Amino acid sequence: MDKKISIRELSVGTAVVIVAYNRVYGGYVGTLLTKGLSRGKSLILLDKTLPKGCIKIMFEEKIMQLSKPEADALYVQPIDDQ
Repeated sequence: MDKKISIRELSVGTAVVIVAYNRVYGGYVGTLLTKGLSRGKSLILLDKTLPKGCIKIMFEEKIMQLSKPEADALYVQPIDDQ
């Protein structure tokens, strides 16, 4: 069974894979998909102390910033737990 964890619960530097989306933030799923952040994709959490609750991630060798609702819409699983 997959563990669904909010990305905010993890330590900076943790490598994760996207396993699901939070339905409460369903309006942001399309934005995440447009950015390429679909289920099964891996990313690394770089910073979660940005202003307004934003987070910084590394995804496919690119550094990008996600807004608070975009970050809250992601459920992830640490890669080591798979």
